Parts: sequence; C-alpha cells; structure tokens
Amino acid sequence: MLPLQVPSTALALLSLLLLVVALSSDHWLEARRNGVFVHSGLWKICVNSVCAMPSKLPDYIEATKMFLMLGLLAGLLSAFSLLALLRGSGFDTMSLCVVPAMRSFSAGSCILIALTMFTSEVAEVLKVTWPHVCFGWSWGLARPPSPSSC
Repeated sequence: MLPLQVPSTALALLSLLLLVVALSSDHWLEARRNGVFVHSGLWKICVNSVCAMPSKLPDYIEATKMFLMLGLLAGLLSAFSLLALLRGSGFDTMSLCVVPAMRSFSAGSCILIALTMFTSEVAEVLKVTWPHVCFGWSWGLARPPSPSSC
C-alpha cells in the first residue's frame, strides 16, 4: 500500500498548492481592448496594472469563493489524513484509506461546483457586455485541462 500512498499524498499537496495560487491570484478573467488590459480575480480588478478591491462583489463571485474555500478545507483535511496514513498506525489501513478518499471527493465536488457556477455566470454576464473576455491562468489552475479558444 505504501507505493500508492506516497504519490497520492504528493499529488494531494500539489493540488492544494495550485488551488491556493488560483485563489490568491487575480487573473481569473482577462480582456484586452483598445490598448487597455483588464484582468480580475475573485478579490480585485486591475486595469493596466492599477488594481482596486471592489466593496461589493456579485453574489456568484462570493459563492465561488465560499465553495473554493470549502474545497480547500476538505483538501487540507484529506492531505492531513494521507500524511497520518504515511506515519502508520495500528489500525486497519484499508478502512483508514476511506477517510482521505471521501475528503478528496468532497474537495473535488466543492471545486467543481465553484468553477461551474463562476464559468456559467461569467459567460452569461460578459457575452453581451464584453465579448472578447478569456478565462485566465488562475482559472486554469483550478480546473482540469482542456482545449482553450483564447
């Protein structure tokens, strides 16, 4: 069982690192129009390198942040469970493997809900107001890889 525990723990920690970077960065959306470069994240909006934190954000961004934080918490609990399994215990390790698996599933579900909500709402809002908006690298760190049109 140890040969699978080490890579799963390393990948869990790597995914947490990528999620933290995605949460803290401000390149979820990017647009360039008439020499103006705009990028925004979940906390701030930047226009030509001048950033501001809006006092009121739309509800879907607040919900996205909440689900991503829940996913981060579940991922941390999963990683701690995997690290505890690496240390070894006197209990049946097969039944202990269920705990980090369920926490990882919960983390993935929360992140999937957050990204689906963000993507669908942004697509509805921006396709009319600013049609040349692309999802940035921050959004890409939080999602599975797929072909991009931007």
